[in-house]
Amino acid sequence: RQALYFEAKTFLHGLLVVEDKLSMAHSLESRVPLLDHELVDFVTGLPTRYIINTRWEKNPMGDENLAGKYLFRRAMDGVLPDHILLKRKQGFSAPEQSWYQGPLMSYVKVLLLDRRTLSRGFFQEAAIRRVLDEHLTGQVNHRLLIWSLLSFEFWSRLFMDGDGMSQYSGVSQR
Repeated sequence: RQALYFEAKTFLHGLLVVEDKLSMAHSLESRVPLLDHELVDFVTGLPTRYIINTRWEKNPMGDENLAGKYLFRRAMDGVLPDHILLKRKQGFSAPEQSWYQGPLMSYVKVLLLDRRTLSRGFFQEAAIRRVLDEHLTGQVNHRLLIWSLLSFEFWSRLFMDGDGMSQYSGVSQR
C-alpha cells in the first residue's frame, strides 16, 4: 500500500503531464476515468487483497504479472475477452535494436547529425557517428542510448526551439 501511495504521489504526476502534452500536441482531448477522485478514494480504502492478488480461477498458476489490478480484472471478467483480461503488464521501453537498423536508421542519422542538433553543443559529431556505426555493425547494441539521444533532441526542438509537432514529418535544416 505504501508503494502504491508513493507512486501516486511521485510517478503518476509525470505520466499525466506526458499524457496531457501528447494528447494536446495532436489536438485530442483525453480522459483518465479511473482517476476519478471518488473511485480512487474508495479503492484506496479497500483491503490490499482486493488490489493485488494472484489467487483467482483465471490465474491458476499464480502468475505474479497478473496480480496487479485484481479488482479491475475481476470487474471486467465477462466484459473483456480473456486474451485482453489476462494480458501481462507491460511497461514502456525503448524500441528494439532492429528499429534502428534499415530505413529508420537513415532518419536517425539525419536528425542526430543535423546542423541544428549539433549547433546546441550537447552532442559531439564524432561521438554520435561512432555510436551509430557501432550499432549498425552490430558491435554494440546502443538502442537505449540512441533512444535517449532522439528523445532529448525531440524535447529540445519542442521546448527549446518552440517547434510544433507538425515539424516531425521530416527534419528541418536550419
